[in-house]
Amino acid sequence: MVRKLILFLEMHQPRRLRYGVLDKLCDLRGDEVEESTINSIIFNDEVNREILNRVADKSYVPTLELMRDLANDGFKAAISISGSLIDQLLMWRPEVIDLLRDLVRRGIIELVAEPYHHSLASFISGDLFLEELRDHVEMNRSLFGQAPVVFENTEFLYRNDWGVLMEKAGASVVLTEGVDWVLGWRSPTYLYGAPNSRIRLLLRHYRLSDDIGFRFSNRSWDQWPLTADKYMAWVRATPGDFVLVGLDFETFGEHHWRESGIFDFLTWLPKEARRADVEFIHPSSLANDEPIDYLDIPSVISWADVEKDDSAWQGNDLQRIALNHVVSIGNLMRAHGLEKTWKYLLTSDHYYYMSMKHGPSGEVHNYFNPYNSAFTAFKTVEDIVVGITCALANAGKVRSHVIK
Repeated sequence: MVRKLILFLEMHQPRRLRYGVLDKLCDLRGDEVEESTINSIIFNDEVNREILNRVADKSYVPTLELMRDLANDGFKAAISISGSLIDQLLMWRPEVIDLLRDLVRRGIIELVAEPYHHSLASFISGDLFLEELRDHVEMNRSLFGQAPVVFENTEFLYRNDWGVLMEKAGASVVLTEGVDWVLGWRSPTYLYGAPNSRIRLLLRHYRLSDDIGFRFSNRSWDQWPLTADKYMAWVRATPGDFVLVGLDFETFGEHHWRESGIFDFLTWLPKEARRADVEFIHPSSLANDEPIDYLDIPSVISWADVEKDDSAWQGNDLQRIALNHVVSIGNLMRAHGLEKTWKYLLTSDHYYYMSMKHGPSGEVHNYFNPYNSAFTAFKTVEDIVVGITCALANAGKVRSHVIK
Protein backbone atom coordinates (compact mmCIF):
# COMPACT_ATOMS: atom_id res chain seq x y z
CA MET A 1 0.00 0.00 0.00
CA VAL A 2 1.30 3.42 -0.99
CA ARG A 3 1.76 5.77 1.95
CA LYS A 4 0.67 9.38 1.35
CA LEU A 5 2.73 12.38 2.48
CA ILE A 6 1.45 15.95 2.70
CA LEU A 7 4.13 18.61 3.07
CA PHE A 8 2.69 21.91 4.30
CA LEU A 9 4.87 25.04 4.46
CA GLU A 10 3.94 28.36 6.09
CA MET A 11 5.42 31.42 4.37
CA HIS A 12 5.10 34.43 6.64
CA GLN A 13 6.98 37.54 7.63
CA PRO A 14 5.34 40.12 9.92
CA ARG A 15 5.52 43.84 9.24
CA ARG A 16 7.50 44.63 12.36
CA LEU A 17 6.72 47.74 14.41
CA ARG A 18 9.06 50.56 15.34
CA TYR A 19 9.75 51.23 19.02
CA GLY A 20 9.43 54.71 20.58
CA VAL A 21 7.05 56.46 18.17
CA LEU A 22 4.58 58.02 20.64
CA ASP A 23 5.93 61.57 20.38
CA LYS A 24 6.13 61.47 16.57
CA LEU A 25 2.53 60.36 16.30
CA CYS A 26 1.30 62.98 18.78
CA ASP A 27 3.15 65.70 16.85
CA LEU A 28 1.11 65.04 13.69
CA ARG A 29 -1.39 67.73 12.75
CA GLY A 30 -4.16 68.18 10.22
CA ASP A 31 -3.44 66.72 6.80
CA GLU A 32 -0.41 64.83 8.15
CA VAL A 33 -2.77 62.34 9.75
CA GLU A 34 -3.16 59.94 6.85
CA GLU A 35 -2.37 56.27 6.39
CA SER A 36 0.88 56.64 4.45
CA THR A 37 2.35 59.05 7.03
CA ILE A 38 1.31 56.96 10.02
CA ASN A 39 2.63 53.79 8.38
CA SER A 40 6.00 55.43 7.72
CA ILE A 41 6.24 56.14 11.45
CA ILE A 42 4.98 52.92 13.02
CA PHE A 43 6.44 50.25 10.71
CA ASN A 44 10.16 49.57 10.91
CA ASP A 45 10.39 49.03 7.16
CA GLU A 46 14.15 49.49 7.01
CA VAL A 47 14.48 46.38 9.16
CA ASN A 48 11.58 44.65 7.43
CA ARG A 49 13.17 45.12 4.02
CA GLU A 50 16.57 43.97 5.28
CA ILE A 51 15.11 40.81 6.80
CA LEU A 52 12.99 40.06 3.74
CA ASN A 53 15.97 40.39 1.42
CA ARG A 54 18.02 38.06 3.61
CA VAL A 55 15.28 35.44 3.87
CA ALA A 56 14.47 35.67 0.16
CA ASP A 57 18.12 35.14 -0.77
CA LYS A 58 18.78 32.35 1.73
CA SER A 59 15.42 30.57 1.74
CA TYR A 60 12.61 31.63 -0.59
CA VAL A 61 14.41 31.82 -3.92
CA PRO A 62 16.68 28.75 -3.63
CA THR A 63 13.91 26.59 -2.13
CA LEU A 64 11.31 27.53 -4.72
CA GLU A 65 13.80 27.00 -7.54
CA LEU A 66 14.65 23.58 -6.09
CA MET A 67 10.95 22.69 -5.87
CA ARG A 68 10.60 23.46 -9.56
CA ASP A 69 13.49 21.12 -10.31
CA LEU A 70 11.99 18.34 -8.17
CA ALA A 71 8.63 18.31 -9.96
CA ASN A 72 9.68 15.42 -12.24
CA ASP A 73 10.38 13.33 -9.14
CA GLY A 74 6.77 13.69 -7.97
CA PHE A 75 7.35 16.47 -5.45
CA LYS A 76 4.29 18.43 -4.30
CA ALA A 77 3.66 20.83 -1.43
CA ALA A 78 0.88 22.91 0.10
CA ILE A 79 1.86 26.46 0.95
CA SER A 80 0.14 29.29 2.76
CA ILE A 81 1.60 32.71 1.99
CA SER A 82 0.41 35.30 4.50
CA GLY A 83 -0.93 38.56 3.13
CA SER A 84 1.58 40.49 5.21
CA LEU A 85 4.39 38.65 3.39
CA ILE A 86 2.71 39.11 0.01
CA ASP A 87 2.45 42.85 0.64
CA GLN A 88 6.19 43.03 1.37
CA LEU A 89 7.18 40.78 -1.55
CA LEU A 90 5.23 43.01 -3.94
CA MET A 91 7.09 46.03 -2.60
CA TRP A 92 10.61 44.63 -2.42
CA ARG A 93 11.00 41.15 -3.97
CA PRO A 94 8.40 40.61 -6.72
CA GLU A 95 10.51 37.88 -8.34
CA VAL A 96 9.49 35.59 -5.46
CA ILE A 97 5.86 36.13 -6.49
CA ASP A 98 6.79 35.12 -10.04
CA LEU A 99 8.42 31.91 -8.80
CA LEU A 100 5.36 31.05 -6.71
CA ARG A 101 3.02 31.80 -9.59
CA ASP A 102 4.99 29.43 -11.84
CA LEU A 103 4.88 26.62 -9.28
CA VAL A 104 1.12 27.06 -8.82
CA ARG A 105 0.61 27.01 -12.60
CA ARG A 106 2.62 23.79 -12.89
CA GLY A 107 0.51 22.11 -10.18
CA ILE A 108 3.47 21.65 -7.84
CA ILE A 109 2.07 23.96 -5.17
CA GLU A 110 -1.44 23.99 -3.76
CA LEU A 111 -2.32 27.23 -2.01
CA VAL A 112 -3.80 27.28 1.49
CA ALA A 113 -5.93 30.16 2.81
CA GLU A 114 -5.44 31.81 6.20
CA PRO A 115 -6.34 35.15 7.86
CA TYR A 116 -4.82 37.72 5.49
CA HIS A 117 -2.66 39.52 8.04
CA HIS A 118 -1.70 36.31 9.89
CA SER A 119 -3.82 37.86 12.58
CA LEU A 120 -5.62 36.96 15.78
CA ALA A 121 -8.93 37.93 14.15
CA SER A 122 -10.62 34.70 15.27
CA PHE A 123 -10.31 35.85 18.91
CA ILE A 124 -12.01 39.15 18.14
CA SER A 125 -15.15 38.45 16.10
CA GLY A 126 -16.57 36.00 13.61
CA ASP A 127 -17.18 38.78 11.10
CA LEU A 128 -13.58 39.97 11.23
CA PHE A 129 -12.29 36.39 10.95
CA LEU A 130 -14.45 35.81 7.87
CA GLU A 131 -13.29 39.10 6.38
CA GLU A 132 -9.63 38.17 6.85
CA LEU A 133 -10.16 34.70 5.34
CA ARG A 134 -12.11 36.00 2.34
CA ASP A 135 -9.54 38.72 1.69
CA HIS A 136 -6.83 36.06 1.59
CA VAL A 137 -8.83 33.83 -0.76
CA GLU A 138 -9.38 36.77 -3.09
CA MET A 139 -5.70 37.67 -3.01
CA ASN A 140 -4.77 34.11 -4.00
CA ARG A 141 -7.35 34.13 -6.76
CA SER A 142 -6.25 37.46 -8.23
CA LEU A 143 -2.50 36.99 -7.83
CA PHE A 144 -2.07 33.27 -8.51
CA GLY A 145 -5.28 32.24 -10.28
CA GLN A 146 -6.22 29.71 -7.60
CA ALA A 147 -8.98 29.98 -4.98
CA PRO A 148 -7.97 27.73 -2.06
CA VAL A 149 -10.33 25.11 -0.63
CA VAL A 150 -7.80 24.12 2.04
CA PHE A 151 -7.66 26.51 5.01
CA GLU A 152 -5.76 27.06 8.23
CA ASN A 153 -6.17 29.58 10.98
CA THR A 154 -3.07 31.53 12.00
CA GLU A 155 -0.45 29.16 13.46
CA PHE A 156 -2.93 26.25 13.15
CA LEU A 157 -5.21 27.78 15.79
CA TYR A 158 -8.44 25.82 15.81
CA ARG A 159 -11.72 25.45 17.67
CA ASN A 160 -15.07 23.97 16.63
CA ASP A 161 -16.73 27.31 15.91
CA TRP A 162 -13.77 28.53 13.87
CA GLY A 163 -14.09 25.43 11.69
CA VAL A 164 -17.69 26.39 10.95
CA LEU A 165 -16.58 29.88 9.92
CA MET A 166 -13.79 28.53 7.71
CA GLU A 167 -16.33 26.34 5.92
CA LYS A 168 -18.48 29.44 5.43
CA ALA A 169 -15.48 31.16 3.83
CA GLY A 170 -15.05 28.27 1.36
CA ALA A 171 -13.03 25.59 3.15
CA SER A 172 -13.45 21.90 2.38
CA VAL A 173 -10.33 20.90 4.32
CA VAL A 174 -8.86 22.51 7.44
CA LEU A 175 -5.32 21.91 8.67
CA THR A 176 -4.59 21.94 12.39
CA GLU A 177 -2.41 20.30 15.01
CA GLY A 178 -2.45 16.66 16.06
CA VAL A 179 -2.69 17.45 19.77
CA ASP A 180 -2.32 14.45 22.07
CA TRP A 181 -4.92 15.59 24.59
CA VAL A 182 -7.47 15.99 21.79
CA LEU A 183 -6.69 12.74 20.00
CA GLY A 184 -6.40 10.51 23.06
CA TRP A 185 -5.85 6.99 21.71
CA ARG A 186 -6.35 8.10 18.12
CA SER A 187 -3.64 8.95 15.58
CA PRO A 188 -3.11 12.15 13.55
CA THR A 189 -2.58 10.02 10.44
CA TYR A 190 -6.27 9.57 9.63
CA LEU A 191 -8.96 11.84 8.22
CA TYR A 192 -11.39 13.32 10.75
CA GLY A 193 -14.67 15.17 10.58
CA ALA A 194 -15.89 18.09 12.70
CA PRO A 195 -19.19 18.63 14.53
CA ASN A 196 -21.71 20.97 12.86
CA SER A 197 -19.58 21.18 9.72
CA ARG A 198 -18.78 19.23 6.55
CA ILE A 199 -15.08 20.11 6.64
CA ARG A 200 -12.39 17.47 6.81
CA LEU A 201 -9.67 17.89 9.44
CA LEU A 202 -6.08 17.02 8.58
CA LEU A 203 -3.83 16.90 11.63
CA ARG A 204 -0.12 17.66 11.68
CA HIS A 205 2.17 14.89 12.87
CA TYR A 206 4.20 17.10 15.17
CA ARG A 207 6.92 14.59 15.97
CA LEU A 208 7.85 13.93 12.34
CA SER A 209 7.49 17.66 11.65
CA ASP A 210 9.78 18.66 14.51
CA ASP A 211 12.37 16.13 13.40
CA ILE A 212 12.97 18.45 10.45
CA GLY A 213 11.88 21.82 11.83
CA PHE A 214 13.71 21.74 15.18
CA ARG A 215 16.05 18.76 15.32
CA PHE A 216 17.64 18.65 11.86
CA SER A 217 20.75 20.67 12.81
CA ASN A 218 21.02 19.39 16.39
CA ARG A 219 24.24 17.37 16.51
CA SER A 220 23.41 16.13 20.02
CA TRP A 221 20.22 14.46 18.73
CA ASP A 222 20.66 10.69 18.73
CA GLN A 223 19.28 10.51 15.18
CA TRP A 224 21.63 13.13 13.73
CA PRO A 225 22.34 13.34 10.84
CA LEU A 226 18.84 13.08 9.45
CA THR A 227 18.99 11.74 5.89
CA ALA A 228 16.19 11.51 3.36
CA ASP A 229 16.25 7.71 3.25
CA LYS A 230 16.06 7.47 7.05
CA TYR A 231 13.21 9.98 7.18
CA MET A 232 11.20 8.24 4.48
CA ALA A 233 11.65 4.95 6.29
CA TRP A 234 10.05 6.59 9.33
CA VAL A 235 7.15 7.92 7.23
CA ARG A 236 6.68 4.53 5.62
CA ALA A 237 6.63 2.80 9.02
CA THR A 238 4.05 5.20 10.49
CA PRO A 239 0.61 3.54 10.69
CA GLY A 240 -2.32 5.36 9.12
CA ASP A 241 -3.59 6.68 5.80
CA PHE A 242 -1.31 9.71 5.42
CA VAL A 243 1.27 11.83 7.23
CA LEU A 244 0.95 15.62 7.37
CA VAL A 245 4.29 17.31 7.94
CA GLY A 246 3.94 21.04 8.68
CA LEU A 247 6.89 23.44 8.78
CA ASP A 248 7.79 27.09 8.51
CA PHE A 249 9.02 27.63 4.95
CA GLU A 250 12.10 29.32 6.39
CA THR A 251 13.16 25.92 7.74
CA PHE A 252 14.96 25.60 4.43
CA GLY A 253 17.94 27.95 4.33
CA GLU A 254 17.10 30.34 7.18
CA HIS A 255 16.38 28.32 10.34
CA HIS A 256 18.70 25.60 9.02
CA TRP A 257 21.43 27.12 6.87
CA ARG A 258 22.56 25.63 3.59
CA GLU A 259 25.70 24.35 5.34
CA SER A 260 23.53 22.07 7.50
CA GLY A 261 22.65 19.97 4.46
CA ILE A 262 18.97 20.95 4.50
CA PHE A 263 18.83 21.53 0.73
CA ASP A 264 20.49 18.18 0.05
CA PHE A 265 17.88 16.62 2.32
CA LEU A 266 15.07 18.25 0.35
CA THR A 267 16.67 17.26 -2.97
CA TRP A 268 16.72 13.60 -2.04
CA LEU A 269 13.35 13.54 -0.28
CA PRO A 270 11.15 12.77 -3.36
CA LYS A 271 13.69 10.25 -4.70
CA GLU A 272 13.72 8.36 -1.41
CA ALA A 273 9.94 8.70 -1.18
CA ARG A 274 9.57 6.81 -4.45
CA ARG A 275 11.91 4.07 -3.22
CA ALA A 276 9.90 3.79 0.01
CA ASP A 277 6.58 3.72 -1.87
CA VAL A 278 5.55 7.09 -0.43
CA GLU A 279 3.57 9.53 -2.60
CA PHE A 280 3.46 13.32 -2.19
CA ILE A 281 -0.14 14.56 -2.39
CA HIS A 282 -2.02 17.83 -2.02
CA PRO A 283 -4.41 18.05 0.95
CA SER A 284 -7.42 18.88 -1.25
CA SER A 285 -7.22 15.36 -2.73
CA LEU A 286 -8.69 14.07 0.55
CA ALA A 287 -11.61 16.52 0.62
CA ASN A 288 -14.22 13.98 -0.50
CA ASP A 289 -12.96 11.02 1.52
CA GLU A 290 -15.00 9.71 4.43
CA PRO A 291 -13.66 10.55 7.89
CA ILE A 292 -12.68 7.72 10.18
CA ASP A 293 -14.07 9.59 13.22
CA TYR A 294 -15.20 13.03 14.40
CA LEU A 295 -13.21 15.32 16.68
CA ASP A 296 -14.90 17.64 19.15
CA ILE A 297 -12.49 20.52 19.85
CA PRO A 298 -14.32 23.08 22.03
CA SER A 299 -11.16 24.79 23.37
CA VAL A 300 -8.27 26.34 21.45
CA ILE A 301 -5.44 24.29 20.02
CA SER A 302 -2.47 25.39 17.90
CA TRP A 303 0.94 24.20 16.75
CA ALA A 304 2.83 26.60 19.05
CA ASP A 305 4.98 25.73 22.07
CA VAL A 306 4.71 22.63 24.21
CA GLU A 307 1.24 23.68 25.43
CA LYS A 308 -0.21 23.72 21.88
CA ASP A 309 -2.93 26.17 22.86
CA ASP A 310 -3.35 29.96 22.62
CA SER A 311 -0.85 30.80 25.37
CA ALA A 312 1.85 31.76 22.84
CA TRP A 313 -0.21 34.92 22.10
CA GLN A 314 -2.66 35.28 24.99
CA GLY A 315 -0.87 33.60 27.88
CA ASN A 316 -0.09 36.64 30.04
CA ASP A 317 -1.60 39.99 30.99
CA LEU A 318 0.65 42.03 28.68
CA GLN A 319 -0.56 40.08 25.65
CA ARG A 320 -4.24 40.28 26.61
CA ILE A 321 -4.11 43.99 27.50
CA ALA A 322 -2.30 44.94 24.30
CA LEU A 323 -4.74 43.04 22.08
CA ASN A 324 -7.74 44.54 23.91
CA HIS A 325 -6.33 48.03 23.43
CA VAL A 326 -5.74 47.50 19.71
CA VAL A 327 -9.26 46.14 19.34
CA SER A 328 -10.64 49.15 21.24
CA ILE A 329 -9.49 51.61 18.56
CA GLY A 330 -10.62 49.47 15.62
CA ASN A 331 -13.79 51.39 14.82
CA LEU A 332 -11.97 54.71 15.18
CA MET A 333 -9.21 53.68 12.79
CA ARG A 334 -11.64 52.19 10.27
CA ALA A 335 -13.69 55.38 10.31
CA HIS A 336 -10.65 57.45 9.33
CA GLY A 337 -9.13 55.35 6.57
CA LEU A 338 -6.71 53.39 8.74
CA GLU A 339 -8.35 49.97 8.45
CA LYS A 340 -5.38 48.28 6.78
CA THR A 341 -3.02 49.70 9.40
CA TRP A 342 -5.31 48.47 12.18
CA LYS A 343 -5.38 44.94 10.76
CA TYR A 344 -1.59 44.93 10.66
CA LEU A 345 -1.65 45.68 14.39
CA LEU A 346 -3.56 42.41 14.87
CA THR A 347 -0.75 40.30 13.38
CA SER A 348 -0.03 37.47 15.79
CA ASP A 349 3.73 38.08 15.93
CA HIS A 350 3.36 41.35 17.86
CA TYR A 351 1.78 39.40 20.75
CA TYR A 352 4.10 36.41 20.38
CA TYR A 353 6.97 38.77 21.19
CA MET A 354 5.29 39.61 24.52
CA SER A 355 5.52 36.02 25.78
CA MET A 356 7.39 35.53 29.04
CA LYS A 357 7.70 31.76 28.85
CA HIS A 358 10.84 29.96 29.95
CA GLY A 359 12.45 26.71 28.86
CA PRO A 360 12.37 25.44 25.27
CA SER A 361 9.26 27.47 24.39
CA GLY A 362 10.84 30.63 25.76
CA GLU A 363 13.97 30.01 23.69
CA VAL A 364 11.89 29.88 20.50
CA HIS A 365 10.03 33.09 21.42
CA ASN A 366 13.33 34.85 22.12
CA TYR A 367 14.80 33.65 18.82
CA PHE A 368 12.12 35.49 16.85
CA ASN A 369 11.76 38.54 19.12
CA PRO A 370 13.23 41.72 17.51
CA TYR A 371 13.05 43.54 20.86
CA ASN A 372 15.14 43.08 23.99
CA SER A 373 12.22 42.05 26.20
CA ALA A 374 8.54 41.18 26.33
CA PHE A 375 7.87 44.51 28.00
CA THR A 376 9.51 46.43 25.13
CA ALA A 377 7.27 44.58 22.69
CA PHE A 378 4.26 45.50 24.85
CA LYS A 379 5.26 49.15 25.12
CA THR A 380 5.77 49.34 21.35
CA VAL A 381 2.15 48.37 20.71
CA GLU A 382 0.80 50.50 23.58
CA ASP A 383 2.63 53.62 22.34
CA ILE A 384 1.20 53.11 18.87
CA VAL A 385 -2.35 52.75 20.21
CA VAL A 386 -2.04 55.93 22.29
CA GLY A 387 -0.13 57.76 19.56
CA ILE A 388 -2.67 57.07 16.81
CA THR A 389 -5.50 58.12 19.10
CA CYS A 390 -3.56 61.29 19.95
CA ALA A 391 -2.87 62.07 16.27
CA LEU A 392 -6.53 61.69 15.32
CA ALA A 393 -7.59 63.89 18.25
CA ASN A 394 -5.06 66.57 17.30
CA ALA A 395 -6.36 66.57 13.74
CA GLY A 396 -9.89 67.17 14.99
CA LYS A 397 -11.03 63.77 13.76
CA VAL A 398 -12.13 62.58 17.17
CA ARG A 399 -13.19 64.56 20.22
CA SER A 400 -12.05 62.05 22.78
CA HIS A 401 -11.20 58.42 23.03
CA VAL A 402 -10.75 56.49 26.25
CA ILE A 403 -9.12 53.09 26.25
CA LYS A 404 -11.11 50.83 28.52
